[in-house]
Amino acid sequence: MRKGFRPARGRTMTRIDPAALARALAGNALVRRVEVLDETPSTNLAAKELAVEGAPSGTLVLANRQTAGRGRRGRAWESEAGTSLCMSLLLRPEFPAELAPRVTIAAALGVCRALLTFGADAAIKWPNDVQAGGKKLTGILSELGTAGQEYFIVCGIGINVGQSAFPDALKDTASSLLLETGRAPALEDVAAAVMQAFAPLFTACGEDAAYAALMAEYRQHSCTLGQAVKVMRADGTLYGVAEDLDALGRLLLRTGDGVLHTIHAGDVSLRNI
Repeated sequence: MRKGFRPARGRTMTRIDPAALARALAGNALVRRVEVLDETPSTNLAAKELAVEGAPSGTLVLANRQTAGRGRRGRAWESEAGTSLCMSLLLRPEFPAELAPRVTIAAALGVCRALLTFGADAAIKWPNDVQAGGKKLTGILSELGTAGQEYFIVCGIGINVGQSAFPDALKDTASSLLLETGRAPALEDVAAAVMQAFAPLFTACGEDAAYAALMAEYRQHSCTLGQAVKVMRADGTLYGVAEDLDALGRLLLRTGDGVLHTIHAGDVSLRNI
């Protein structure tokens, strides 16, 4: 077990094998501490609590089951024990807070890289959903917080791994690694693959040249750029073509009147799917 890696104590581990997870994460440059929870309302909430308590950057919180997981805009994230990977990574960046939006873009690319290694035809729907066949495999929710004079980021990642079917309300929009590839890898193997892919990308977030290269790769895996899209925002809905991303990963949308809009946040629907 690598120094600094600490599985949770005193909890029943029913799905994720902490020893196997420790082996899979050995040598990872980013993960310094691991907490595996049997059940929690939200891994993001648990990670934020640890951040306030002084947990180090690179603390990874995983749960066999979430009871109140959230996606963007407060949506529930379905999590059934043994089928979904639910984890949140606490980060204390050395770069300024105005560059924090880069982390969400980097996380999406890291997840995409990892899922490709498992055989999924993964692509990124801006800003941070990873899909296959037009259906959602992964949701990412990054949140900023402060502890003392420093800020931190909690990057929550939920991945559908072993679901063989979804409820009627989700079956047309959600998929899993099992459905896409015919096999469901161990949750700890998926977690380790994501952290392995994400580690160098997080470092790149603080370096302009490295982040430009990251963005170039993100564009290659995007299923949004170049497409006619609908963007639903708090102040209304826009229709247009997703032309590009700016230096912070914000979407540049060209509407029918020729105006180029910079989209900071919103729900994107691909209109040709």
